[in-house]
Amino acid sequence: MLSSTPVPVRAATLDPVVVTATRSARPKSQLAASVTVITADQIAATGATRLDEVLRNAVGLQTTSSGPAGAIATPSIRGSEGAQVLVLLDGIRLNSPQNGQFNLSNLPVALSEIERIEVLRGPASALYGTNALAGVIQIFTRTPDTEPQTTLSWSEGRFETRDLSFSTTRRKDNMRYRLGAGLDRSQGYRTNSDLDQTNLEGMLGFDLGGGYDLSLSGFYLDKENGVPGSTAWPSPQARQQDKNTLAALTLTGPAGPLAITLRQSYERRRNDYRDPGGWTPVDDTHIVETFGTELSAAWQRGAHNILFGGDFYDDKLDSTASGNHDENRWSLFGQDQIEITSRLSLLLGLRYDAHSEFNNELSPRAAALFSLTESTRLRASVSRAFRAPTLNDRYWPATSFARGNPDLDPETAWEYELALDQQLGDRGELTLAAFRRDAKDLIDWRADSSFVWSPVNVNEARIWGAEMELDLQLCELLKSGANYTYLYPKDRATDRFLDNKARHQVHLFLEVGPVKEARLRLDGRYLKYYADATRDGTGYVVLDASFSRPFVLDNGITFDARITLKNLLDKDYEENSGYPMPPRELFAGITTYF
Repeated sequence: MLSSTPVPVRAATLDPVVVTATRSARPKSQLAASVTVITADQIAATGATRLDEVLRNAVGLQTTSSGPAGAIATPSIRGSEGAQVLVLLDGIRLNSPQNGQFNLSNLPVALSEIERIEVLRGPASALYGTNALAGVIQIFTRTPDTEPQTTLSWSEGRFETRDLSFSTTRRKDNMRYRLGAGLDRSQGYRTNSDLDQTNLEGMLGFDLGGGYDLSLSGFYLDKENGVPGSTAWPSPQARQQDKNTLAALTLTGPAGPLAITLRQSYERRRNDYRDPGGWTPVDDTHIVETFGTELSAAWQRGAHNILFGGDFYDDKLDSTASGNHDENRWSLFGQDQIEITSRLSLLLGLRYDAHSEFNNELSPRAAALFSLTESTRLRASVSRAFRAPTLNDRYWPATSFARGNPDLDPETAWEYELALDQQLGDRGELTLAAFRRDAKDLIDWRADSSFVWSPVNVNEARIWGAEMELDLQLCELLKSGANYTYLYPKDRATDRFLDNKARHQVHLFLEVGPVKEARLRLDGRYLKYYADATRDGTGYVVLDASFSRPFVLDNGITFDARITLKNLLDKDYEENSGYPMPPRELFAGITTYF
């Protein structure tokens, strides 16, 4: 028998706790930074089946997908490139040292295992070093509760798409664990766009007593997909396989007045790419191994919250195309959050990064938060950030038409921001922000006099823009929100707009329910790009809808039934020029809890 007793839903909070902005847990209202928090309940409400679908609705964040499930998808924050956004999973770096970016399609955990996502907009190299030139996206997985819980999810969709995931968690006495697995299959909507992906993940933690905690986490991804290429240059025989392994051991605890965090991490990425039908047949294997050590210490003394530490990373590349290479880097950083008065707080940070192969970098950061009233806050910040050249940039194999450049310097940028946060009672919050980023030594691939393409430090860019974010609880059964991002991204050398950047980006949503325990959510987004060689400057509108209802069986087992309709209007559009996005898709699924 079925009961209409509702399944418990995580309550929304107007002042969530944020970790990414300061590497310490603080309420969002106490941060002099622009942060968006996406909760597990919000992810479920959208009916999203891909990480890029979750992120693309965040203010100031643009995702660029090459279309089918499993295709490369990268984030852009405030007009950045994908390699200028650092992506973390429970504090562990996911960006590839080989190409600098993280493919959002390669997330090694199911969306149902995500507790929340924090999107930090603005440079964060003062805390995180390279890749955090434009911001940071951090994904937090679920923390085991005292009561054991097992979750089983299944969904079916158009193009023979099937998603399955399983997880079980428990906390007992001084031990906790989480185990999970996922399976994604799709035939795709283009020739050679199929996907076969499996992921495994686990965490084992121990409370050692005396305030000490030890945890071991591991993630594994095995993925094979077709690479259809662009509509202008199709590759009907190209295949790619990724096998990624990630493991981390983390120890936290006191050391006198200090709170210490020590983390050891290891990642191995293997990529096999074959295209026997190309102009030049390709059969390459790339293996990248990264060993990392991070140590940080937090200390509270009076009005000062001090954080300091350092890290060391070693990257090894073994490639049939680029050869064998080994690079390492280390850093030292410090940060002080100072409460000057009950209304004014300051944040000062500085990081020094040393690299084995190119110039060292110094990344300062200063920010201020002023509470004008109990519900109105003014924020201002200035910071410097950088992105190191990638292994591909430096060691791309020399051919008759392309080669790497081992003499590249890091990309650098200064960013300035002024923002206003207005609390709207218990109904919601309004945020307004304006920013300007001045970047130089941007790496661009250009042809020399012999028509050989190579990366060089030539570009300078100025990107300024504005953001608006509004969340409203209109009544008990009706929630709505909107955000808007305006960008003006110019290449200062050519006075041309940067390619593939949206001038206007709007997102609206309306959520109704629970009405008889059912919820309906509608999402709409509008993007208008600057005209370039591949775009005419016109915009497009895409609508998505999701309907869900929980049920409880007499034996206490609960489940959510969900129907999702993506691209409701069946719009033809492209996020990456030449790569059509999916047409209208219908998904139906069930998530069971027991």
